[in-house]
Amino acid sequence: MKNIELLDASATAHDLVVVAFDMCSSSNVIEDLSRTGNLVAFDRLLKNLHVWLWSNAKQSGYVLYKFTGDGWIVFFPASAIDGNGLMRFLLRLSRKYKSYRESFVDKHLESMPKATGLTFGVEMGTLRKVVLGRDLEFAGRALNIACRLQAAVKDKGPDPDYRCLFSRKVFNSYLREVREFKFFEVERSLRNISGGERYRCVKANLAKHVRT
Repeated sequence: MKNIELLDASATAHDLVVVAFDMCSSSNVIEDLSRTGNLVAFDRLLKNLHVWLWSNAKQSGYVLYKFTGDGWIVFFPASAIDGNGLMRFLLRLSRKYKSYRESFVDKHLESMPKATGLTFGVEMGTLRKVVLGRDLEFAGRALNIACRLQAAVKDKGPDPDYRCLFSRKVFNSYLREVREFKFFEVERSLRNISGGERYRCVKANLAKHVRT
Protein backbone atom coordinates (compact mmCIF):
# COMPACT_ATOMS: atom_id res chain seq x y z
CA MET A 1 0.00 0.00 0.00
CA LYS A 2 3.02 2.29 0.38
CA ASN A 3 4.22 2.64 -3.15
CA ILE A 4 6.64 4.03 -5.71
CA GLU A 5 8.12 7.47 -4.94
CA LEU A 6 8.36 6.93 -1.19
CA LEU A 7 10.14 3.58 -1.23
CA ASP A 8 13.71 4.54 -2.05
CA ALA A 9 16.68 3.53 0.05
CA SER A 10 16.85 6.69 2.16
CA ALA A 11 15.66 6.82 5.75
CA THR A 12 13.48 9.88 5.17
CA ALA A 13 10.61 10.80 2.88
CA HIS A 14 11.08 14.45 1.97
CA ASP A 15 8.49 17.11 1.19
CA LEU A 16 5.25 15.23 1.66
CA VAL A 17 1.78 16.72 1.95
CA VAL A 18 -0.03 14.64 4.59
CA VAL A 19 -3.84 14.42 4.42
CA ALA A 20 -5.63 12.83 7.39
CA PHE A 21 -9.39 12.40 7.19
CA ASP A 22 -12.05 10.94 9.42
CA MET A 23 -15.71 9.90 9.13
CA CYS A 24 -17.94 11.89 11.47
CA SER A 25 -20.14 9.99 13.95
CA SER A 26 -18.71 6.59 12.97
CA SER A 27 -19.08 5.21 16.51
CA ASN A 28 -22.75 6.23 16.64
CA VAL A 29 -23.35 4.76 13.19
CA ILE A 30 -21.72 1.45 14.14
CA GLU A 31 -23.79 1.27 17.34
CA ASP A 32 -27.00 2.00 15.42
CA LEU A 33 -26.28 -0.59 12.73
CA SER A 34 -25.28 -3.13 15.37
CA ARG A 35 -28.67 -2.81 17.10
CA THR A 36 -30.49 -3.73 13.89
CA GLY A 37 -28.03 -6.35 12.64
CA ASN A 38 -26.89 -4.26 9.69
CA LEU A 39 -23.16 -3.87 10.36
CA VAL A 40 -22.46 -5.31 6.90
CA ALA A 41 -23.65 -1.94 5.55
CA PHE A 42 -20.74 -0.19 7.26
CA ASP A 43 -18.37 -2.86 5.91
CA ARG A 44 -19.61 -2.11 2.40
CA LEU A 45 -19.01 1.61 2.94
CA LEU A 46 -15.42 1.01 4.07
CA LYS A 47 -14.62 -1.48 1.32
CA ASN A 48 -16.01 0.65 -1.49
CA LEU A 49 -14.26 3.79 -0.25
CA HIS A 50 -11.00 1.88 0.12
CA VAL A 51 -11.26 0.56 -3.44
CA TRP A 52 -11.94 4.09 -4.70
CA LEU A 53 -8.95 5.49 -2.82
CA TRP A 54 -6.67 2.71 -4.04
CA SER A 55 -7.80 2.85 -7.68
CA ASN A 56 -7.41 6.65 -7.85
CA ALA A 57 -4.01 6.84 -6.14
CA LYS A 58 -1.77 6.60 -9.20
CA GLN A 59 -3.85 8.96 -11.34
CA SER A 60 -4.11 11.56 -8.57
CA GLY A 61 -0.48 11.20 -7.49
CA TYR A 62 -0.92 10.18 -3.86
CA VAL A 63 0.10 7.23 -1.72
CA LEU A 64 -2.63 5.53 0.29
CA TYR A 65 -0.78 5.05 3.55
CA LYS A 66 -2.97 3.82 6.39
CA PHE A 67 -6.51 3.02 7.51
CA THR A 68 -7.04 4.48 11.00
CA GLY A 69 -10.28 2.78 12.02
CA ASP A 70 -12.64 5.55 10.94
CA GLY A 71 -10.57 7.26 8.26
CA TRP A 72 -7.39 7.13 6.21
CA ILE A 73 -4.08 8.94 5.80
CA VAL A 74 -2.69 9.68 2.34
CA PHE A 75 0.60 11.26 1.23
CA PHE A 76 1.19 13.52 -1.76
CA PRO A 77 4.79 14.12 -2.84
CA ALA A 78 4.96 17.92 -2.62
CA SER A 79 6.16 18.27 -6.21
CA ALA A 80 3.25 16.19 -7.55
CA ILE A 81 0.39 18.40 -6.35
CA ASP A 82 -0.75 22.01 -6.55
CA GLY A 83 -3.40 23.87 -4.58
CA ASN A 84 -6.22 23.36 -7.06
CA GLY A 85 -5.34 19.69 -7.38
CA LEU A 86 -5.32 19.25 -3.60
CA MET A 87 -8.72 20.90 -3.21
CA ARG A 88 -10.17 18.91 -6.10
CA PHE A 89 -9.03 15.69 -4.44
CA LEU A 90 -10.65 16.66 -1.12
CA LEU A 91 -13.87 17.57 -2.92
CA ARG A 92 -13.97 14.42 -5.07
CA LEU A 93 -13.33 12.27 -2.01
CA SER A 94 -16.05 14.06 -0.06
CA ARG A 95 -18.60 13.59 -2.83
CA LYS A 96 -17.71 9.93 -3.23
CA TYR A 97 -17.99 9.33 0.51
CA LYS A 98 -21.39 11.07 0.64
CA SER A 99 -22.62 8.93 -2.26
CA TYR A 100 -21.44 5.67 -0.68
CA ARG A 101 -22.79 6.57 2.75
CA GLU A 102 -26.21 7.40 1.33
CA SER A 103 -26.24 4.22 -0.78
CA PHE A 104 -25.06 1.72 1.83
CA VAL A 105 -25.64 3.09 5.34
CA ASP A 106 -28.24 5.83 5.72
CA LYS A 107 -31.25 3.71 4.77
CA HIS A 108 -30.53 1.35 7.69
CA LEU A 109 -30.14 3.95 10.44
CA GLU A 110 -32.80 4.33 13.11
CA SER A 111 -31.41 7.74 14.07
CA MET A 112 -29.54 10.00 11.68
CA PRO A 113 -26.54 11.63 13.39
CA LYS A 114 -26.15 15.40 13.13
CA ALA A 115 -22.68 15.09 11.60
CA THR A 116 -22.44 12.72 8.62
CA GLY A 117 -19.49 13.98 6.56
CA LEU A 118 -15.71 13.93 6.61
CA THR A 119 -13.20 16.10 8.47
CA PHE A 120 -9.70 16.81 7.17
CA GLY A 121 -6.31 17.87 8.52
CA VAL A 122 -3.45 18.74 6.17
CA GLU A 123 0.22 19.45 6.89
CA MET A 124 3.48 19.08 4.96
CA GLY A 125 7.05 18.19 5.82
CA THR A 126 9.61 15.39 6.13
CA LEU A 127 8.75 12.03 7.66
CA ARG A 128 11.05 9.38 9.08
CA LYS A 129 10.76 5.87 7.67
CA VAL A 130 10.59 3.10 10.27
CA VAL A 131 10.35 -0.64 9.60
CA LEU A 132 8.11 -2.26 12.21
CA GLY A 133 7.97 -6.00 11.75
CA ARG A 134 7.52 -6.38 8.00
CA ASP A 135 5.72 -3.07 7.51
CA LEU A 136 7.18 0.24 6.43
CA GLU A 137 5.76 2.96 8.65
CA PHE A 138 6.28 6.71 8.91
CA ALA A 139 6.75 9.08 11.82
CA GLY A 140 7.28 12.81 12.14
CA ARG A 141 5.84 16.16 13.06
CA ALA A 142 3.94 16.62 9.79
CA LEU A 143 2.02 13.41 10.38
CA ASN A 144 1.28 14.35 13.98
CA ILE A 145 0.04 17.80 13.07
CA ALA A 146 -2.17 16.57 10.22
CA CYS A 147 -3.89 14.16 12.60
CA ARG A 148 -4.21 16.81 15.33
CA LEU A 149 -5.69 19.29 12.86
CA GLN A 150 -8.20 16.74 11.66
CA ALA A 151 -9.31 16.06 15.24
CA ALA A 152 -9.47 19.80 16.02
CA VAL A 153 -12.05 20.44 13.29
CA LYS A 154 -14.73 19.40 15.79
CA ASP A 155 -13.53 21.80 18.49
CA LYS A 156 -15.48 24.76 17.10
CA GLY A 157 -18.98 24.98 15.70
CA PRO A 158 -21.86 22.49 15.69
CA ASP A 159 -21.40 21.24 12.13
CA PRO A 160 -17.99 19.74 11.27
CA ASP A 161 -19.09 18.08 8.02
CA TYR A 162 -16.56 18.50 5.20
CA ARG A 163 -14.47 21.05 7.11
CA CYS A 164 -10.71 21.18 6.58
CA LEU A 165 -7.91 22.59 8.71
CA PHE A 166 -4.62 23.34 6.93
CA SER A 167 -1.33 24.38 8.45
CA ARG A 168 -0.21 27.86 7.48
CA LYS A 169 2.70 26.27 5.65
CA VAL A 170 0.32 24.31 3.42
CA PHE A 171 -1.83 27.39 2.85
CA ASN A 172 1.11 29.62 1.97
CA SER A 173 2.71 26.97 -0.26
CA TYR A 174 -0.40 25.79 -2.13
CA LEU A 175 -3.67 27.52 -1.37
CA ARG A 176 -3.09 31.27 -1.28
CA GLU A 177 -3.91 31.64 -4.97
CA VAL A 178 -6.86 29.21 -5.01
CA ARG A 179 -10.02 31.21 -5.73
CA GLU A 180 -12.80 28.62 -5.85
CA PHE A 181 -12.85 28.14 -2.07
CA LYS A 182 -12.88 30.57 0.85
CA PHE A 183 -10.20 30.25 3.53
CA PHE A 184 -10.27 31.67 7.06
CA GLU A 185 -7.48 32.12 9.57
CA VAL A 186 -8.33 30.40 12.87
CA GLU A 187 -6.62 29.17 16.02
CA ARG A 188 -6.80 25.75 17.64
CA SER A 189 -5.22 24.06 20.65
CA LEU A 190 -3.34 21.01 19.39
CA ARG A 191 -2.38 18.45 22.00
CA ASN A 192 1.40 18.16 22.46
CA ILE A 193 2.07 20.61 19.62
CA SER A 194 3.88 23.88 20.43
CA GLY A 195 3.32 23.27 24.11
CA GLY A 196 -0.45 23.15 23.67
CA GLU A 197 -0.55 26.88 22.85
CA ARG A 198 -2.92 28.38 20.31
CA TYR A 199 -1.88 27.04 16.93
CA ARG A 200 -2.58 29.31 13.95
CA CYS A 201 -4.05 27.46 10.99
CA VAL A 202 -6.44 27.96 8.07
CA LYS A 203 -9.97 26.61 7.70
CA ALA A 204 -12.03 25.79 4.61
CA ASN A 205 -15.62 24.56 4.33
CA LEU A 206 -16.35 22.19 1.45
CA ALA A 207 -19.96 21.46 2.44
CA LYS A 208 -21.76 23.62 -0.10
CA HIS A 209 -19.48 22.32 -2.87
CA VAL A 210 -20.16 18.71 -1.86
CA ARG A 211 -23.94 19.21 -2.03
CA THR A 212 -23.97 20.89 -5.44
